Amino acid sequence: MKKFYAEWTKQDGILLAFPHQDSDWKEYLCEVREVYCHIIGEIIKRESCLLLCQNKEEARQFIKKYSKEWNVKHLKNLYLIEIPTNDTWARDFGGITIATQGKNKVLDYGFNGWGLKFAANYDNNITQKLHKFGILKQIKTKKMILEGGSIESNGSGIVLTNTQCLLQSNRNPAYSQEKIEKKLKKDLGAKKILWLNHGYLRGDDTDSHIDTLARFVATNTIAYLKCEDKNDEHYPALAKMEKELKKLKNLEGKPFKLIALPFCQAKYYHNERLPATYANFLFINNALLLPIYNDKNDKKAIEILQKALPKHKIIPIDCSVLIRQNGSLHCISMQFPKGTLNHKALEKFR
Repeated sequence: MKKFYAEWTKQDGILLAFPHQDSDWKEYLCEVREVYCHIIGEIIKRESCLLLCQNKEEARQFIKKYSKEWNVKHLKNLYLIEIPTNDTWARDFGGITIATQGKNKVLDYGFNGWGLKFAANYDNNITQKLHKFGILKQIKTKKMILEGGSIESNGSGIVLTNTQCLLQSNRNPAYSQEKIEKKLKKDLGAKKILWLNHGYLRGDDTDSHIDTLARFVATNTIAYLKCEDKNDEHYPALAKMEKELKKLKNLEGKPFKLIALPFCQAKYYHNERLPATYANFLFINNALLLPIYNDKNDKKAIEILQKALPKHKIIPIDCSVLIRQNGSLHCISMQFPKGTLNHKALEKFR
């Protein structure tokens, strides 16, 4: 019996990759690293943070000035792991954890830079290297191209995804929708795959990853991005997506509870519109990290999710710098459910 964990399941830790000079962050490297330090500080209060670094000592020196504000006991939850990376999008190159026969296994799917758009030669090897270091207890390599941001699990046998990404020709050209669905059910132990055909954000390089549009926040509850401005270019696609969401049924044949998240005002960098979205949040132990963008709807998004998740602390993180590279908080992270990491092997990376 296999199970694809919901993100709110108790976690061992979060994987991040520290921005470096050889990545697209070099134009504003210090700014984006400051955002990472804010995120790291919140994670280590609650669980481990595995930080991939090009240069461990350089990263340590940068982090040191921020760590003065962190509790010493929390610093023990930060692990610096020197592994080369192309970029920082851990959600998509990070392994996907399932439970099988009572133990956790990390599925290592192929990552080809979102359909050969960008180099991924280093990023595609991350899961293998973490296993080689003994950090990941069990892994299983898969031939299929699959990014973590393209699938959502409710933890009870349902996976939410969309056709725009999974059927894109440069990922798995030999796979039909039927074959992909069959593979997902077999690999993840899913009983039902829910497909959306609409919804997009300008500037998104991922071909409409589901984690920018619609997310499970409970077994039968989906939070989704809603645009109410009929003059905005996103209105038609997101309105169609909303109609699709209303028609979806759970395993009992009942509709999901839907929670509409507000839409950010148009954000631009170098005259290009950015795909800012409140749906790109991250569950950590007992809390939810919510990306905000110095927008008039930030407060509304916080209030909506706090009402939906009364047992979680909603922690806003200013992701105005992150979104310049067309991704946000969920995109840079990958969680490992409890029982996935070998904490003894991690000790040498403190």
